[in-house]
Amino acid sequence: MTPNHQQLIGLLARADPGFAAGDFATRFRSASAPEGETGSFRYFPGGFWEVSNDGAGRFLMAPWGIRVELESGLVEEGPGRGTPPRTPPWSLVLPRYSTFLGREDDDWQLDVSRLLVEEPGVLTAALTNLEDPQYKGTLTVSTETYTITSVDLGHVLQTLVIVRTEPNDDDLDVLEDIKTNVKDGGS
Repeated sequence: MTPNHQQLIGLLARADPGFAAGDFATRFRSASAPEGETGSFRYFPGGFWEVSNDGAGRFLMAPWGIRVELESGLVEEGPGRGTPPRTPPWSLVLPRYSTFLGREDDDWQLDVSRLLVEEPGVLTAALTNLEDPQYKGTLTVSTETYTITSVDLGHVLQTLVIVRTEPNDDDLDVLEDIKTNVKDGGS
């Protein structure tokens, strides 16, 4: 049964796929600057992340700290954030950190005047910009994981592809790497 808009917001606000690994992209449609950000991620329950941005480096996040390993070889460390960034892949894997749920500090909200569209495995909702309602977009959600698989805002397209939801041995090695190498940024 297709949820209504409020039910979908509730599902997205509570969604947590457990473990997830995959790829993400942000593409700008401007002819002058179409490049965006692409990469891969691994999310582990408890707030552990590995995010590799193509051409930038690798970000390791644990509840107690962050480690950034830049492609130049430079390593930076810092304190834990408390919450992940409100940008992909974090905001797509855990939609409660997105800016699309119509909360006071969000940029977008689901457009309840337009029906949710259900297709096998996904729901698509229309979006309206909170500052200027003439701007519209769409949000597509996996009904298996309640992650956001795409956001099309006209000028930008954000996508998420989950490759697996069960960790393999390599994933478990990465989790151990995060726990071992991310220092307590508060000390």
